[in-house]
Amino acid sequence: MNDQSIQSAAKISLATGAAIWLALAAPAHAGDKVIYGDAPEWVDKVALSRVNVESDPSALIYDWQHRLENGVVSEYADTAIRIDNPDLLMEHGTVTLAWLPDKGDLTVHQVQIIRGAEIIDVIASGAQFDVLRREQGLEQRLLDGQLTATLAVPGLQVGDILRVSHTVTIADQALGKEMQSSQYLVPAPWQVGFSRAIVSWPEGTDVYFGAEDFARLPQPVTRDGYRTLTVSLPIAEPPEMPGDAPSRFNRDPILRVGTFADWQELSRSFAPHYEKAAKVADDSAVAAKAREIMAKTGDPLERTALALRLVQDEVSYLLNGLDGGNYMPQSAAETWEKRYGDCKAKSVLLYSLLSRMGIDARPVLVTTMGGDALPELLPIPGNFDHMIVHANVGGTDYWLDGTSTATRLTNIGEVPAFYYALPLSEGGSGLVPMTQRRQPWPDMVMDLTSDYSAGVDFPALFTLKMSIYGARGAGFRAAADEADEDKLKQFAQGFSTGPGGAVTSVTLEYDDEAAAGVLEVKGVMPGDFTWRDGRLRLSSDQSEQYNFNPDRARSEWRDIPVFTPGPQYNRIAATLILPEGLEGFENTGPESIDTGFANTTLKGVTRHVGNKVTYNVDVWQDLGEVPASELPAHKRKVREINSIKSELLAPENFAWRWEFDAKELARRTAPLVEAYDKAVAFASSDDWGPLSQRASFRAQIFDWKGVLEDLDTLIENQPSANLYSWRGAVHEALGNREAGIADAQMAYDLDPASAYAFSLAEMLAYAGKRDEALELLDSLPVGDDEEGSFASTYATVAGLAGRTQDALEVLSRQVAAKPTNASVLNADCWFRGLFDIEAEGAMPTCTKAIERASNSAPMLDSRAMVSYRLGNFDAALKDLDSALELAPNLSASLYLRGIVRLEKGDKGGRVDVERALRMAPELAARYAAHGVAPRK
Repeated sequence: MNDQSIQSAAKISLATGAAIWLALAAPAHAGDKVIYGDAPEWVDKVALSRVNVESDPSALIYDWQHRLENGVVSEYADTAIRIDNPDLLMEHGTVTLAWLPDKGDLTVHQVQIIRGAEIIDVIASGAQFDVLRREQGLEQRLLDGQLTATLAVPGLQVGDILRVSHTVTIADQALGKEMQSSQYLVPAPWQVGFSRAIVSWPEGTDVYFGAEDFARLPQPVTRDGYRTLTVSLPIAEPPEMPGDAPSRFNRDPILRVGTFADWQELSRSFAPHYEKAAKVADDSAVAAKAREIMAKTGDPLERTALALRLVQDEVSYLLNGLDGGNYMPQSAAETWEKRYGDCKAKSVLLYSLLSRMGIDARPVLVTTMGGDALPELLPIPGNFDHMIVHANVGGTDYWLDGTSTATRLTNIGEVPAFYYALPLSEGGSGLVPMTQRRQPWPDMVMDLTSDYSAGVDFPALFTLKMSIYGARGAGFRAAADEADEDKLKQFAQGFSTGPGGAVTSVTLEYDDEAAAGVLEVKGVMPGDFTWRDGRLRLSSDQSEQYNFNPDRARSEWRDIPVFTPGPQYNRIAATLILPEGLEGFENTGPESIDTGFANTTLKGVTRHVGNKVTYNVDVWQDLGEVPASELPAHKRKVREINSIKSELLAPENFAWRWEFDAKELARRTAPLVEAYDKAVAFASSDDWGPLSQRASFRAQIFDWKGVLEDLDTLIENQPSANLYSWRGAVHEALGNREAGIADAQMAYDLDPASAYAFSLAEMLAYAGKRDEALELLDSLPVGDDEEGSFASTYATVAGLAGRTQDALEVLSRQVAAKPTNASVLNADCWFRGLFDIEAEGAMPTCTKAIERASNSAPMLDSRAMVSYRLGNFDAALKDLDSALELAPNLSASLYLRGIVRLEKGDKGGRVDVERALRMAPELAARYAAHGVAPRK
């Protein structure tokens, strides 16, 4: 914490805090000009000799003194800062002081520069403070009435000591003779030479004080007819608290002082101002509005909702802190006439309307942060920063915030997260708990439809509709009115790079009656079905979705409860449209769930009717706490919920996309092709995501010329090594070897990664440029984790160059060095099978590779090649079937299986060959180079 923040944060004084809603005290003469004069007689001045100006921290003196007397609060501050470096010179070179001119005065006592033995009186030298009205918050509709006095200290240098002292007086029009003050008690490890906080008041005045327990306040002493409380600073460092503890455990140490005996007295002192402000004549415009509402409906709750909507929608927000406005409310009539007001003005207007309609209502004070601590605090107005209205309709409590927005009958029953309210009653009232209850209407509904009509291994058309209700959704209103197409396209770009998917349209609307912002996104996304354990399945795995693992291991934390945020209610609805006529889908997991943990409740239902599967889940998160004693049970519950696994399994007899002929494939994918084309057309000029995704989709449906077309455009606009490598592979698939090599070379030139080098070397070798390929491989620096791939590539290239002995030596060295490495073992097995060299001795190595592999499909394929070379077609078929069971899209295995089946006289092998070449046309030439080809 630096000195500047100490100077501002440490003085959390309700008298001068512009950011705090309420100011203080009783009527007094006030001024909008800086007064220059001596410190009050009651001030206990600190001599600079109290500190060691050479060795103490740069914060030499921070002295705060408060006097409460006759309805006036005076706050004195004295600081001395040693300017040790240019940063401190920049930080303290301008002195800034603030006050509320309608409530009191700012008196500057001294501004001194102490330079060794020399003392320079800055004010006496002719410097004066400039006075500015602070209006930084006007863009947020804040006008707090605060003035700021600033002084750029002339002549201040590094090495000087800057000493400033001043007093601000506050007499609030709303409080009469009542007083309050507040002081932040800076804790260790703050470094300061001398610091303290003093509060004093006349001996006969009833003044109450309090602070957090760990602050350990001393007892006041009586001197010269005044009770004086002195706190040395910094106070002891507060005990460390867990971050998930309720806010009352983590609150700042603040000394609160006031003349209110209890909450009831505070309530009584405020109530008359608000009762008076709420009264309107029968022929007033406010009364007329109340009659209009009553004419629309006889239902008291509907009337309440209409009155609240009127205040929210037709009266704009403006915090008016001028002329006593911090506590004194604007009248209901004036608020309606001006059509603006702060939380007090809006609450008074709403209170007036409800009272005219005979609805039991009352303005209440609340705090928007840390409300759970209110019962533990000294009763002063400064504990509150907001006002709302409490209404009781039909025996139910409603908490109505005129400064909020988009409240309707559906959400009027929501209870804000304020914990407690103080009703303003002429008879006085204590704090009232704002008891939470389950929200009847969601804050957000997300509805996702995924259309897999083309097939379960294809991308899916999707429609995502998000409806956000109430205040959270009100922000959509302005965006919907603007209908900015560029912003919608920017959202689409973020969607494609975030959640994934190519967006074809984005619409944004606001439903004023439902108070809902509605975002709808349409497009096409990669399929979520994955092949695992011999089945294609779509998983909704809960694993790690919910996290609740609070730390209460420390003995001093054992009894501290855990805070749970809220209230919030979200609904998620998902619909899957499955291919027509494809029967046999299986749902695993429960059809319904009704569970929860730590003030979170989950209810879900799964339905499967025809070709549609629907999932509906409601999640409530309630504001509250979990006692420490219940934490183990809730942790176990979370583990139980996260262990729920629900999957949709495709039937075993479904057809893969490569199993369809060209005509059927075109029919099924026509809607997807159209969607990708729309997404490319919809995208922003700098968004290449949809085009890249279309290229990937075209590869999935074996439209190689289309892939090439998209890659040409992508490389022209955003070239990269990956794109060149991809296009090189497509050229090779189409038989354009020279073009493929050129692209592979460009990829390697742009990024000399080993993977690009291996690809280029193999392409060169198969094109007959074996010496170039070997030269490239010989020049590579190969990492330890790349040696298996290097050995395989080198062996292939060397074998094509006729240097089979070199290939075997490289492979032998690798196997000897890494005898359990599946990749290395597989390289040796594959080479011997592909080149038909010493195939008889390869089988043990092949089997060991399979045993060591985490994914054994490539190893099974290699062993099948060895079995094929040995003429053991049955063994080869067995391994190829196993490989394809693990990885059905392994085109090389499918191709070899077709060849083996044809060798055995099974004409069905021709179908395998055709499907394999549909996926990977380059296989024919590559395998033919090794004498492996389908029997004619």
